[in-house]
Amino acid sequence: MLPPPRSLALVLLIACNGPPPATKPIAAAAELAAAPVSAPAVVEPTALTDDQQRRDAAYEALARTVVDAYANWIGWYSPLIANWSPDGTQFLFGSLRDGTPQIYAGDPGRPADPPRAITSGPERASWASFTRDGKHILFLRDNQGDENYHIWRIDADGSSQIDLTPDESQMILEPMLPRERPDMLVYSTLALPGSGTGSRVLVQNITGGPPRLVFSAPTSGSLGGVTPDGARALYFEAPAPHDTVLLELELAAGTSRRIYPPAGKLAAVHTAAYSADGARILVTTDEGAESSSLLALDARSGEELARYTHSSPPSARLGVLVSPTGDHVIINIDAGNHSALRVLDARTLALVRPIEAPLAQVWSGAFRPDGKEFSVLISRPDHPPDLFAVDPSRDDLRPLRDDPRPGLAGLPAVTATIAEVPAHDGLTIPINVYLPATGPDQPVARRPTLVMFHGGPAWSSEIRWDEFVRFFSALGYAVLEPNVRGSTGFGRAYEMADNREKRADWLKDLETVNAWTRAQPWCDPARVAVWGASYGGYTTLMALTRHPTSWRAGVDVFGVADLKTFLRTTAPAVRNGLEVEFGNLERDAALLEEFSPMRDVDKIVAPLFVYAGQNDPRVPRSESDMIVQALRQRGIPVEYMVALDEGHSFDRRENKIELLTRTARFLADAMPP
Repeated sequence: MLPPPRSLALVLLIACNGPPPATKPIAAAAELAAAPVSAPAVVEPTALTDDQQRRDAAYEALARTVVDAYANWIGWYSPLIANWSPDGTQFLFGSLRDGTPQIYAGDPGRPADPPRAITSGPERASWASFTRDGKHILFLRDNQGDENYHIWRIDADGSSQIDLTPDESQMILEPMLPRERPDMLVYSTLALPGSGTGSRVLVQNITGGPPRLVFSAPTSGSLGGVTPDGARALYFEAPAPHDTVLLELELAAGTSRRIYPPAGKLAAVHTAAYSADGARILVTTDEGAESSSLLALDARSGEELARYTHSSPPSARLGVLVSPTGDHVIINIDAGNHSALRVLDARTLALVRPIEAPLAQVWSGAFRPDGKEFSVLISRPDHPPDLFAVDPSRDDLRPLRDDPRPGLAGLPAVTATIAEVPAHDGLTIPINVYLPATGPDQPVARRPTLVMFHGGPAWSSEIRWDEFVRFFSALGYAVLEPNVRGSTGFGRAYEMADNREKRADWLKDLETVNAWTRAQPWCDPARVAVWGASYGGYTTLMALTRHPTSWRAGVDVFGVADLKTFLRTTAPAVRNGLEVEFGNLERDAALLEEFSPMRDVDKIVAPLFVYAGQNDPRVPRSESDMIVQALRQRGIPVEYMVALDEGHSFDRRENKIELLTRTARFLADAMPP
């Protein structure tokens, strides 16, 4: 299965199978993780009054309608986009249909039939695959959002559920299943807070028993693919998001050798995979420049055998999916605010055909074992993510799921466009603009406006279905998603343009976005709020501290309050990956202080809503406690919601509905007409 190209870095928001950034030596990281942290005592969440609960209830019907128009997709962690059974008669997919992320099996020939639940219960599942012999299903599950994922095995008929990794205390990334070895699984792990540092690669028998450690590294890394015979595997190590090294591991011997880029050259490697016969290694890379290329390398010599260069746009990030029959290669084109697919000839990498799709989020999933179809996820502004199958020889798109979502048609229409706004230094800031649809004869209405910043930092917002965008646009808000500098899909230089001291330019982007927003005819300039989750939550706090009078209100969803305390307490892989973005804890204390919201917390004047997950391993709850305590001490209006059964997430239906209804009431109070 091909993870979306943008999901390859373990940062604040995401973790997936691919190269997590890593810089810090293991000893220094361990010392910093153990250093004493000055943090406030646990701060109590806000107790709602009867009147607040009554007003929240007024938004509940709309919130349930939006949330219950569920996605047939799960997995910012390990995206699951329809993995097929060996005989192609079933496919596994993730869905939020029953209120938490769970795994289901569907019949590809009967998309309207109810699916069969593979997992259930209060805890989320992520990623699933049939074993190569079709006898079992493997899936990942954690506990209350703690990201300590274990590999579970269940019989294909739903019986005999077994935890294959009961003693594991680290984050297990998506397992690899060699096509010719039905008994074998290969997986990598990343350290969670308190579980050490670095990365490991392990091999385990699907029948159970202890795993065998075959490779470990002091910095974070992850697997990218495995040969059909299970002899070799690809492994990413990444000193920085723009500096990735692809290694090949000999799994029996535990040895490694460098594949790409050549020694002495810096480049980003976005995805990698073996050809169907294992003789080639396919690598998507920027080649250390403003380019987007797919290279076919000889697996033995490293010689370049073929290449595909993407030119429209040349800044896009590419991902690769290989047909098991060796005839086609699919590339996923992540252009930052939209995505697309192309079918290539597997030998020459020549373009065979584009897969046409609307302005939307389009991701490839997995090939059927016979190579005749592959799965695709399409997410549009007016329709939740859903699954399709494509015949690569005919560009034939057909639905894999056709589920009723009764409330979807009743939602007010929304329009989505992409604006391009000049930055202070000549760069262009792309902004996704979602507006309630109006008739041709209706006057332009001045609307309350939400400016929602994405997580990451190495991430971007695509035009797509988003429950928060859809909910607030249905309430009459204009909703914006700026892809300010630092966002992915717009080129190497743009992605690196916010690093370290350059974050001052990023702050100017926030100011530019605010000024442009206020000048639009559909915006009520007196009612502009800033919103963000994870790194976007940090962005919200920086906007409110550095431009305090420009924003009427803010919503901070598990955002970072103090860079130093955060870096000491977050998961090691997150800390390592963010050193190139923010600075080193030992050497760059002044820089971290300069760009920490807490330095200027006394400048916040706007009301703030804060959400935290109790079990968050990325941005610990203490960061949210800190900002709430500081605002309460100054008498600034702040509302605090803590979900006791979530981590870096709001996965559960009732938590999501509560977050929607409470923020709707909060913003209505903070930004009255």
